[in-house]
Amino acid sequence: MPWIKRNVPFVVGLAVAIALLGAGVFYLLGKVAAANAAREELASENAKLTELVDRKPAAPTEDNIKAAGAQQEQLKEFKASVRPLFKVTPLPEALDDAAFKNLLDRTVDSLEKLADRNGVKLPKPAEGKFAFTFEGQKKQLEFTAKSLPLLTVQLLDIQDICHVLFNAKIHNLEAIRRVSVGTNDVNPPANYLAKKQSTNSVTGAAIQPYEVIFHCFSAELGSVLAGLVNADPVLVVKSINVERGSTDGTSTAAASPMGMNPSLASRYGMPPGMANRYGMGAAAAVASGPKPGEAPLDDKPIRVTLNIDVVKLPPEAAKAALSKPGRKG
Repeated sequence: MPWIKRNVPFVVGLAVAIALLGAGVFYLLGKVAAANAAREELASENAKLTELVDRKPAAPTEDNIKAAGAQQEQLKEFKASVRPLFKVTPLPEALDDAAFKNLLDRTVDSLEKLADRNGVKLPKPAEGKFAFTFEGQKKQLEFTAKSLPLLTVQLLDIQDICHVLFNAKIHNLEAIRRVSVGTNDVNPPANYLAKKQSTNSVTGAAIQPYEVIFHCFSAELGSVLAGLVNADPVLVVKSINVERGSTDGTSTAAASPMGMNPSLASRYGMPPGMANRYGMGAAAAVASGPKPGEAPLDDKPIRVTLNIDVVKLPPEAAKAALSKPGRKG
């Protein structure tokens, strides 16, 4: 201690030197790490450059020009081979306001009858009858020439989708949504998706997105998916969401045991044990439970949301309306 007291300036200087040395070492190590990272990045970029330089063909030559021409021919052949797979959208020859209104009325009427024959319950809007997203168009008297082809395409697409759903005998249809085709096509807003129509740049096929929400059992869902796969138009399931639902479509919560619609029971020919599960013959079912060794049937109603793209070759009028800048897909 006496030595330190006699050499205070030296001790203080030594402490400062050690502190500066430590800071310098820390700074050096940080720079070394940064230099190593930069060296690795440089090596990676050099490897990419070498790959690009050595790639064949490295520059336009007679051989790779011929190869590019051959690939163009292959693309044309591929395009010609896949176009017949897409259904051409049929439109009335004389498409005007009266022709569209007539087609709309006939289509809605036929879908209502198909739903009734298959025991499918349709939504009940607050005003008027359910028109499969065309409630606003049923009230219109005039349409723009630009919107008529697209509205007709969507009407026929929804008809194709509903045929699949109704033939699969879903319990009830909750909602259908499509893309708005014009500024006047906004009533009611719940009918429309926040999406755009698009056109495939290779095949020229029009892609129309739709969303359908329905209630069913798992067996009906399987029939719906099989029907979409085997449909004449190309119907692509983009996403599927399954929730617990109810047999009457009133709620997405777990179904009440008393919620079984009698029409559904008659459709399925409900045995006493199954009827008991839905509150229609509890006493009989208690007395006649499943026999030993039998697997109990435990299917529950589900609420399904499907996002579907309909891919078709549009007529020239609809194709011209769809082919806008920024809408290629």
